[in-house]
Amino acid sequence: MRLMLAQTDPVHADVAANLDALDGLCQQAVAAGAQLLALPELALTGYNVFERLDELADEGELIDQVARLAHQYRLHLLFGLAQRQADGRLTNSAVLIDDAGTTLACYHKRQLWDREHQYFIPGDELCVVDTRLGRLGLMICYDNEFPEIARALAQAGAEVILSPTANMVPNAERQQLQIRARALDNQRFVACINRAGIEGELHYCGNSLVAGPDGEVLGRLGNDAGVLVVDIEHSRIDESRSHQDYLKDLRALPGGNT
Repeated sequence: MRLMLAQTDPVHADVAANLDALDGLCQQAVAAGAQLLALPELALTGYNVFERLDELADEGELIDQVARLAHQYRLHLLFGLAQRQADGRLTNSAVLIDDAGTTLACYHKRQLWDREHQYFIPGDELCVVDTRLGRLGLMICYDNEFPEIARALAQAGAEVILSPTANMVPNAERQQLQIRARALDNQRFVACINRAGIEGELHYCGNSLVAGPDGEVLGRLGNDAGVLVVDIEHSRIDESRSHQDYLKDLRALPGGNT
């Protein structure tokens, strides 16, 4: 699988402008031979839009517009957005659409951070989905900091874990450490798609990266907006596990927890 991470600096609260930018990113992805284009957390509105979430939250139309792009460019697309649920409450979600324009998954962030508790409800479900690119697991930002989530995704069969993120200065090195640890501990690929730029008092740290099953960094961006293309070779998972297989060797802890 050829994966493109788009470390964007979205136009604050301007969905139309960010959709136009996504069209251009799709063209870049096609030119690079990518099969999956992944964007950051709340990629089409910006992250620091809490007071405007009622007007910016998607009720389906935005997903439909992105699905048309996925179908047009024959790309799998992953992106973050605020999503209004049937009961009117909001979730911080990551949506995966395949290259036919079909929505494969909507994952709702489990671990809410800071002000997010005031505006979003947390998700309860893990998300692992079978695709023709492999078995993909989804996390979002603060989820990265809880090793239990990546472990549960790996135990559910995820081969590649993707995490749209909006992480801030000064957390670039901490982010790299956590993503590499999630990959190494579970012998899986883990990709963190962070954003760049400044929104009000929030200064994002970029440094999106992909880590391989042995914890090595396969690619990493700097602070500024840009794209990163990485080839994911699924056979490397079995190669890593041929030396030691952490999930197979893991013994249950007292009480039945692993």
